[in-house]
Amino acid sequence: MHTIKDDFEEKRLEAEILINHIQDVSNETGSVNKVAILKSAFIILLYNVIESTAVLILERVHEKVSRHQYCELSEQLKKLYIECYMFNESKKKQQVALDLIIGNSLAFPDFEELTKKINLFSGNLDARELSKIMERYGIGKITSLNKEKLVIVKNKRNKIAHGEVMFKECCRNSTHKELSVIKTAVFDSLNQMILLTDKYFEQKRYLVH
Repeated sequence: MHTIKDDFEEKRLEAEILINHIQDVSNETGSVNKVAILKSAFIILLYNVIESTAVLILERVHEKVSRHQYCELSEQLKKLYIECYMFNESKKKQQVALDLIIGNSLAFPDFEELTKKINLFSGNLDARELSKIMERYGIGKITSLNKEKLVIVKNKRNKIAHGEVMFKECCRNSTHKELSVIKTAVFDSLNQMILLTDKYFEQKRYLVH
């Protein structure tokens, strides 16, 4: 998890640099459109932090879990295991997978393989969705202060990504204070996700008890 934490701190610094730059540019004459565009870029940055951090954490979970056989895993992970290898497959493939599972010859899928079979998320991450995903693994859920602010990031990012609004319009009316609160909420939520995953590993809750 050390690499994930280092990456997370770098992203926190990048967000701090950009929001400070927005404040500096706001003091320049005739900078209204420039500031509005920078605010939207800031929201995109925050959403990218949410998604990339979630992916890194889940990749690490899969890496650790894949070292164990099916019979050793928690009930939540067994369900994911079965869903990945058995659902929406032909009877022949299901039988092959079942034989491999019984023989302890089929490793827990890596994150990329799982997401080809199961749509965990697709541009829709907020605190609620992160909690749903974490609970599927038995990790826990996000309860940090202002976690609901992640919905704002998700919705604004999606409007920009889908071309519903222009960069210069999406966050024009968002104040520096509002953006700061949103930034803190994002990093607090993700930090809690990292801490919960640390505890998940320490207590070996990915294994059957």
